[in-house]
Parts: sequence; structure tokens; C-alpha cells
Amino acid sequence: MNAFSGRVHLVGIRGDGMATLARLLWEGGATVSGSDVRAGVRGEALAPWAQVYAGHHADHVPERAQAVIYSSAVPPTNPELRAARGIPLLPRLHALGEVVRGRELVAVVGTHGKTTTAAWAAQLVTRTTDTGGYYVGGEIPGLPAARLGTGPFVAEVDESDGRFLALSPTVAVLTSVDTDHLGTYGGLPGLKRAFRRFLTRADGVAVCIDDPGAREVAHGLRPPLTYGFSPGADLRAQGAVYSRGRASFELLFRGRKVADLEVPGPGPHNVRNALGALAAGFLLGIPLRDLAPALTTAARPRRRLEVLEENGYLVVDDYAHHPTEVAAGLAALRLGWPKRRVVAVFQPHRYTRTQALAGDFGRVLARADEVVVTRIYAAFERPIPGVSGRDVADAVRAAGGRAVYQDSPEAAMDAAAERIQPGDIVACFGAGDIWKLAREMAHGLSFGS
Repeated sequence: MNAFSGRVHLVGIRGDGMATLARLLWEGGATVSGSDVRAGVRGEALAPWAQVYAGHHADHVPERAQAVIYSSAVPPTNPELRAARGIPLLPRLHALGEVVRGRELVAVVGTHGKTTTAAWAAQLVTRTTDTGGYYVGGEIPGLPAARLGTGPFVAEVDESDGRFLALSPTVAVLTSVDTDHLGTYGGLPGLKRAFRRFLTRADGVAVCIDDPGAREVAHGLRPPLTYGFSPGADLRAQGAVYSRGRASFELLFRGRKVADLEVPGPGPHNVRNALGALAAGFLLGIPLRDLAPALTTAARPRRRLEVLEENGYLVVDDYAHHPTEVAAGLAALRLGWPKRRVVAVFQPHRYTRTQALAGDFGRVLARADEVVVTRIYAAFERPIPGVSGRDVADAVRAAGGRAVYQDSPEAAMDAAAERIQPGDIVACFGAGDIWKLAREMAHGLSFGS
């Protein structure tokens, strides 16, 4: 029996997680509507299964709705939330928990690597069971971002607002623990306590042993299945070789070779993502010999070192918005294309993150040959006086790098165009709308402007 089979309204429906949930609700038999202040491609993608309103207004809430589901970006003062008197109000992850109640749930959590690990785990589980379902925040080429299914369910679970603790997974995969969303938890110790509490709710746990934060969170708990490059890992990658957009390695399970693997993602971080996906399937009881072949052809989510153009230049679009993620992306590009210069174009994401980590961003971005920093993408935050992308550019120069700040995306694109040379990699990093700039640059370098 479906948890939602009547009318369901989503406030903030064009966000990645909400749009994906809308598809699941529709597949389960619900009549879906929603609203958002944002316009764009998400509205078009939702058109087949949801009525989408532009802006928020009390009249958008349908009469006799079964539930109103809201994004963490939606404030309590939202007119649609206020209009939903007598209608159950559910945060996004609470609603997801209701959708998959009674099924085996694999929850992929962590500061970095969630989307790719969850996307690959979803593909492995659906290919090997035929009944699996999944929920992934990013877009997967050739596949919907969600599938309801009837069997095991793989979900990318976001920790940003603390509501992930409402879920009780069968399997939890912890990819990493790093300094992000600290305002929600009152600091890094609070974030670690939340992840630890989440792991205790799962029947089976997989942890990336290479990551110090994840290793600390899991210490003292029932021994997890560990994965990584470390010699003591249960699932271990050995002898990794990187070539352009792929990585190959020997897969070992507790010291014994299982297979030679090639995965469709560059850099060591994607090898770890692949191991996390294998660990998820293994803890569901699927043999590694069945999982490993399916990984080789799994699609990598868009905006994860996505190559947009390679015609004398290599234009790459990446969702990285934390120093650790930018560092992983730059390292992967250096390993996969070792003889090419890198021009990085970076759009900081959120004022609070920029204020806290501008120096760390600068030290990481200084590893590129040239850096262009543009204005902050605020998401739903209010500006913080005195905080801007200029702080990141200054930090790059302080770390010995070459950087320029440009306030507008158009000026940033012009600045990058002045700095690139034939054969260069142009890497656009950020979780905001820098993807538009990346696509414009790819088009311009391919066809001219």
C-alpha cells in the first residue's frame, strides 16, 4: 500500500531533492502539485507528473490535500505552509521515510561523495535485483533521478538540516565527515555525534576507512565493513591507474583478489565512491562477483567532473563547493590529464561557507595554474556584510597562486577566456549556477563566439 495515494503538494518543488521526491510520489500513485520561486529546467522536467506554480501563494495549496511537503529552504512564514491548516506538514526526508517504509533502505550519508556513491549503488542494486528503487539528488545520464521499485531502496541522504536522523536504514554508508553545515550542529563535534547516532540506527554499516572523520565516527561501534585504499580495509583498491576520465584497480576483499575493475570516474575519490557503492550492495547480500561487472558501465552523475567539450580545450563542470571537494577535483584532473594546464573558475556557494572557509579555498585553488573567482551564489542565505568572493581570490594570491576576482559571471567568463591557452583544462567549480557559464564556455571554445 502506498503511503501517499491522494493529492500531495510540495513547497520548493524545483530543488533537486524535492523534484526527485515528486517523481517518487507520482510513481506511487499520488497526484502531485508544487510551487517554487525559481524557474528553469526543473519546471520543464517536472511537467509530466506535477502541476508546478511559479511563486508561493496560499491559493496553490489544494483542498483536501493528503500532505504538504516542504524543503529545508522554506521558512515557517511561507504562505503555503500557513495555509495548510489541518493538513499534515512533512519535511522532505520525513516524507521519503514514509514512501519507503517497510523496505530495505540503503542510506548513503557523508560530507563528500554522497551523490556519486548513491548513484552507483543505485545502478548496481537495480541491475542485480530488477526490483530495486532509488532516490539521488543529482541527474544521472540516461536514467531518471528516482525510481520507486518494490525491492531494496538506495537513497542519497542529506545531513544539512539534521532531519536525516528521522530515517532508520537497513544499511548506512558513511563516505566522509568534514567541516560543513556546522551551524546546524553547533560545530564539528555535534556533526560527528549526529553521524554516529545515524550509524547506530542501521543494521549494517560501511565506512570509508581512508577518511579520518568517518573513521573517528565509527570508532567503538559494532565493527563496520570498511573500504578504501588503506591496507586494513575490508574492500580495498590496489594498484590504481588513472587515465583521463577513468580509473582502474584491483579489487580485494579481505586480502583476496576479487576482480580487475575499471570505473567511469577520474581520481582517487571516485575509486572510493565505487568501493562505497560495492559495499552497499554487499551488505544487502548481493555477491561481489555480481556487483563488480555492473560497476564498469555505471553512469556518473552530471556535474561531477563532467566533460562538456574536448576540442583543443577540455571544459569540465563540477559541483564541488567545499575545499576538500575542489582539491579532489583538481587532483583527479592532474592525474587523468597530467601534462595540461588547469584554469579554474570558482563560484563560492553561500556566504557562511565562504566566511568560514575562504582561506582553505584559497590554499586549494592555488594548485591550479590560473584562477578566476566570481561572486557568491547565496542559495537561500542573506548576504553577510564584508564577505565576498574577493576574499577567496585574495586567499589564492596569499597562497602563491594566480587569481583574479570578477563580480559578474559574464566578466568571469571573459577573464577566463583571456587566460586559457590551447590544450588547457577549463574547470568550473561550484554548486550554484556556474554550470551555465561552463556550458557557454564549452560552446564558445567549440564553435567560437
